[in-house]
Amino acid sequence: MKGETFKGATKIRARHVRLATWSVSVALSVGVVALVAILQYDGYQRMLGSARRQTAASVAGTVRLIDQYVDASLGPLLALRNVVDSPDTGLLHTRLAEVQARHPELPSFVALDSDGGVMALTNGPLLNWRDVVALPRHLALGARVRVGVAPAEGRTPSSLRVLVDSRVPVPATFGTLVDAERVRDGMRHSMLGASAAMSVFSLDGRLFVSNRDDIVTPWILPPPDAGTTGGYDDDERLYSWAASDHHPYAALVSLDCASIRDEWLRQAQPSMLATLALVLLLNGCAAVFERAYRRQGRLLDALSRSARHLGDVQRSGHIGLWEADLANGTIGWSGQVHEITGLPPERMGGRHGTYYKLVHPDDQPAIVAWLDLFKLGDGPYECEHRLCRPDGREVRVNLRASRITNEEGHAVLAGTISEITALHETRQRLQDTDRDLAASEAAYRQLLARMPLPLVVVRNDLIEYANLLAEERLGDGQSTLVGRAAADYLDADALNAVRRGTAEGTSLMAWLNPERGMPFEAELALSEYRDPRGLGTLVIVRDVTDQRRYEERLNHQATHDELTGLPNRRALRERLDELVAAASVDGTGLMVLFVDLDHFKVINDALGHALGDQVLRDVTLRLGDALGGAGQVGRFGGDEFVAMLPFEGSPAKAIDILPRIQRAIEEPLEVAGTLQRLKCSIGVAFATRDGADADTLIRNADTAMYDAKRSGRHTWRCYSAEMHATAMARLTVLTRLAGTNLDNELALAWQTQHSGSDGRVNGVEALLRWPSAPGDLVRNDRLVPLLEETGAIVQVGQWVLREACRHQRLLLETIGPHCRIAINVSAQQLVHTDLVAEVRQALAETGASASALELELTESAFMHEPERAIRTLHELRAMGVSIALDDFGTGYSNLTYLSRLPLDKIKIDRHFTSTLLQDEVDASICRSIIFLARSLSLEIVAEGVETDRQRHWLLAEGCNAMQGYFFSRPVPIEELHGRYAVVAQAYDSLGSPLS
Repeated sequence: MKGETFKGATKIRARHVRLATWSVSVALSVGVVALVAILQYDGYQRMLGSARRQTAASVAGTVRLIDQYVDASLGPLLALRNVVDSPDTGLLHTRLAEVQARHPELPSFVALDSDGGVMALTNGPLLNWRDVVALPRHLALGARVRVGVAPAEGRTPSSLRVLVDSRVPVPATFGTLVDAERVRDGMRHSMLGASAAMSVFSLDGRLFVSNRDDIVTPWILPPPDAGTTGGYDDDERLYSWAASDHHPYAALVSLDCASIRDEWLRQAQPSMLATLALVLLLNGCAAVFERAYRRQGRLLDALSRSARHLGDVQRSGHIGLWEADLANGTIGWSGQVHEITGLPPERMGGRHGTYYKLVHPDDQPAIVAWLDLFKLGDGPYECEHRLCRPDGREVRVNLRASRITNEEGHAVLAGTISEITALHETRQRLQDTDRDLAASEAAYRQLLARMPLPLVVVRNDLIEYANLLAEERLGDGQSTLVGRAAADYLDADALNAVRRGTAEGTSLMAWLNPERGMPFEAELALSEYRDPRGLGTLVIVRDVTDQRRYEERLNHQATHDELTGLPNRRALRERLDELVAAASVDGTGLMVLFVDLDHFKVINDALGHALGDQVLRDVTLRLGDALGGAGQVGRFGGDEFVAMLPFEGSPAKAIDILPRIQRAIEEPLEVAGTLQRLKCSIGVAFATRDGADADTLIRNADTAMYDAKRSGRHTWRCYSAEMHATAMARLTVLTRLAGTNLDNELALAWQTQHSGSDGRVNGVEALLRWPSAPGDLVRNDRLVPLLEETGAIVQVGQWVLREACRHQRLLLETIGPHCRIAINVSAQQLVHTDLVAEVRQALAETGASASALELELTESAFMHEPERAIRTLHELRAMGVSIALDDFGTGYSNLTYLSRLPLDKIKIDRHFTSTLLQDEVDASICRSIIFLARSLSLEIVAEGVETDRQRHWLLAEGCNAMQGYFFSRPVPIEELHGRYAVVAQAYDSLGSPLS
C-alpha cells in the first residue's frame, strides 16, 4: 500500500515538473518576444525622433538659406539707396543698370514712387509692386525694409519681393526680387532636398516655392510669430515648420511616414528572425529536458524499492543502535553501525574491546570514565569522542546510553551511536568565525585610521569616530572630535543628508567649518556604517579648494590669451554677442575695431619672438589706456586685436577715438635698447548696420582693416558693402581662376597694331578676357589687379602664354609673316617663376616661333630683384624673343635700368595719348618719350589712339606705330581675319600713305 502511494506521488511530481518545464519555456518565449517587440518599438520611435530632428534642422536651414538670399539682396538695395538723391529718371536708369551689372544673380531692380508705381527698372517684365508696398516695414541694416511673397503674374513665377525705403521722397522705394527657381535650387541641394517635401509660404499661407512638383503641402496652421518653430504629424507624413526671425515668411518640411516604416522594417527583420530562432531553440530545449526527465522517472521507479528498505533508517535519524552486557563484557550492534565505525558486518558482534580498540588513544580515558558513571546511576549519559576507522578516516561520534534490565533480568546498557563529525566541524568554524570577526573589526578600525583622507562616523548627530587626518583638518589640536555635534562642522545640506541616510556611493558638495582656519568647500562621500551598536553614516572628506583654484585657472586659460591676459577669440565672440544684444535693447551704438600692427613681423625677425611678445604686452597696455575704460579689448591672434566700444550718438562722433588709439600705439617704445615707433591699421564695423552677430561684425571689421592696409597702411577704414563685394570678387578669382580649368573660364581678344602712315598691320596684342566673370570683373582694370593681389596672375599668365603660342601659326597666316604676337607678362611671373623655362616649354609644345613672339612688361616688374629681371630678359632676348616696355611714363621711369634693359620697343601709355591734344604737359611728355626712344634706337608704339587728329600729331612727332580703337577694337580670333581684311581694303583704296 505504501509502495503504491509512493509510486502515485512520483507520477504526480513528474507531471508537475513537465508542466513547470513547459510553463518556463512558454514564459521565456513570451518574454523574449515581448522584449524584442519593445526594443523594436523603441527603435521605431527613435527613427521617428531622428526624422523629426532632421526635418527640424532642414526647415531651419531652409529659413537661413532664404534669409541669406534676402540679406544678400539688401546690400545692393542699400548701395542704391545711398547713391540716389534725386528723381531724375535718366539717373535712376543709370544707377539701376550699374547695380544690376554688379549683381547679376538678382533678376531685376526697380525704383518705385510712394504708390508703388514703377519709375525705372532693369530686366524683366513690368510687375505689380503695390501689394508689397502695402506691407508693414521693419528695420534691417539701419534701413526700413519690406519683404513679402508675391504670386505668379503671367509667365513670371512667384517671387520674394524685397523693398528698401529711399532717403528722399522721390523715388520712395527701391526693390528687387528673389525668384522661386533660385530658392528651389538651393532647397534641392540641401540636406533633405532629395527625400523631403519643402515649401515656403507667406505668413498668411500663400505658397511661394516648393522643391517638388508631385508633393505640395498646404499651410494649415494659423499665422506664426517671427522666430517660432514647431511640428506636427498625421497618418502619412511628419511635418516641421519655422518662421523667419527677420522677415515675414515661414518654411514647412515634411517626410513620408511610409518610407520611415519601410526603413524600420528593413532594420528590424534580422532581429525578428533571430527572435524566432531563439524561441524555437527554447522550445527545443524544453522538449529535450522533458525527455530526460521521463528517463529519470524510470530510474526513480527502480530506486523506489530501495527507498522502502531505508524508511526505518530515515525515521530513526540514521542512528545506529547497540546493547552491551556489563556483567560478561559482550556487545551487540545493529546492522547500520558499520557505516559509522567502518567495521564489516561480520565483526559487529563481540566483546567491548572490539569497539574500544577503535577509540582514539587520547579519548580512551574518557570512555572508561563514562562507563564508570553507570556504577553510580542509570543515566542516560552522553560521551563525545573520536574513532579511528579501519580505513584510516577519523570521525567524531556521540554515545548516548541508559542502564536497563533486559528480559533475562540482567543489567545492560542500551543506547545509540551517531556520527557528529560535521556538527563538530561546524561548531569549530563558528568559534573561529567569532575570533575572526573580532579581529576583522579591529582591522577595519585600523583601515579607517589609515585612510588618506579625513574620515568621520556620525551617529545621532554626534561624531562617534574621527581618524587622525580629520582631527588635524577639523579640530583644534587640543581636544578630540569624538562626541562633538556634527552641526558644528557641517553645513545644513550636508547635515540633512547625513540624518536621512544615503545610498552607497552618494557624494555631495558642502562647506565645512573647521575650528582652526577659514571654512572650505569639500566633496563628501557618504555611505552606510553598521556595527553592533547600530546604524550610522561614514563621511569621507575631500578638500576641493585646490581643485576649484585649478578649475578657475583652466577656465581663465580657456577664455584669455596667455601672453597678454586679454580675452581670446572665443571670449571675444561671446562678449561681443552680449554687447550686440544689449545695444539692440538699449538703442545705443556699438563700434567694433580690428587693429593690426603694421610691419610687426620685422620686429619678430630682427629682435626675436621673445622681444616681440614683450612688444605685444606693451601694446596691450597702451590700447587699454587709449580706451580709458570706455570699451573692451581682446587679442584675436598674432598682432591682431579687437576692441568693442559702446557709444551714444552718431557713428561719426564715435570714430573720434581712432586717432587717439593711433597716437597711443605710435608713442616711442624701447625694445632691446632701441626706440621703435609702431604704426597700425584699423578696420571699423558698426552694429547692427554692418552685422547683427559677433562673427559677422569681426569679419567685416577685418575686411575694413585689410582695405586700410591696401590703402598704404597707418590709416583706418569703415566697412562698406563695396568692401564685401571686393572680398567676394577676390574669393571668386581664387575659386575659379586658381585651378586647372582655365580653358573653360578665360578667352583671348586680339587687337592689332598698325602703321600710322599707311594702316598696315605690323603686330597684334593678346588681351585677356573673362566672358563669364561675375559683376564688373569682366573689365580688365578690375580683374587684373585682383589677379595680381591674389597671386592667380602666375597661372593665368602661363595660360595666356601657351594660348598665344598655340594661335601664332594661324595669326601669321592671316596677317603675314612680318607680324609679331605680343602678350603681357606680370611682374610676379618675372620674379616668382622661371620665365625663360616657361617660354621655352610653350614654344616647344606648340611649335611657335620665338622671333614672332613679343613680351610686354611694365616698369613695376623691375622694382623687386632688378638684377634677376635684367638677366632673365637678356636670356629671352638671346632666344629671339622681342621685349617691349609697356605703359611707359606711368611708373618710376628709372633711366638707369632703362639703359641696361635689352628692350626692342617702348609703348606710350594711353593716358598720355588720350589727352595730348588738350593738355600741353601730357603732349610734352609724349614728345620726350618719342625722343628718348629714338635716341636709344628703340621702336615706339602709341596706345589708345582713337581719333585721326591724334594720329596726325603722333606722325608729326615721329611716332609711326599705333594701337587703338581708331584702327581696331579687340576681337576674337575668328573675327580677326575679316576685320583685318576690311581695314586693309579701306587703306589700300587711298592709293597712297595716310596724311
